[in-house]
Amino acid sequence: MPPSESTPINQPEMLRPKLVFVGLKAASREEALQLLAERMLKEGLVTPEFSARLLEREEAFPTGLQFAEAALALPHTETRYVLQPVLAVAVLAEPVSFLAMGAPEQSLAVRIIFLPAVVHPDEQVRWLSRLITLFQTPGFLSGLLQSPDRESLFQYLRAALNAAPL
Repeated sequence: MPPSESTPINQPEMLRPKLVFVGLKAASREEALQLLAERMLKEGLVTPEFSARLLEREEAFPTGLQFAEAALALPHTETRYVLQPVLAVAVLAEPVSFLAMGAPEQSLAVRIIFLPAVVHPDEQVRWLSRLITLFQTPGFLSGLLQSPDRESLFQYLRAALNAAPL
């Protein structure tokens, strides 16, 4: 059964320290997404098809977004490839190119990737909407980029998600 509108955004199963990365090294968006998907598969959270479907969807429907403080990517794919709901977050060591959502001719230099993987389709819309609201919060993206290590980033995200409006 999908969560109700009053369910906290950071359900314990969604944000996990093992899926929060600081200084992740990737030479391309494909490599960055594969690294995240491989970790999710290793943790038993997604199906083996998840990585390929994620890359296919990113190619067809780019997810790069430019905000005042930073550009980021919000990749996602169909819920049928997700076994358990999770949110993977990576701050890359160096930016990689993602194409802009709604303007695929525009390339964005992205260092932040949020990868929500949910089980129920209606949850996906709720998560994407909530995350967009959070990204627009002054100081949020700058705070992500300033997190020195995994634990700091995890705690920062947990606090921000707890405070995020539902």
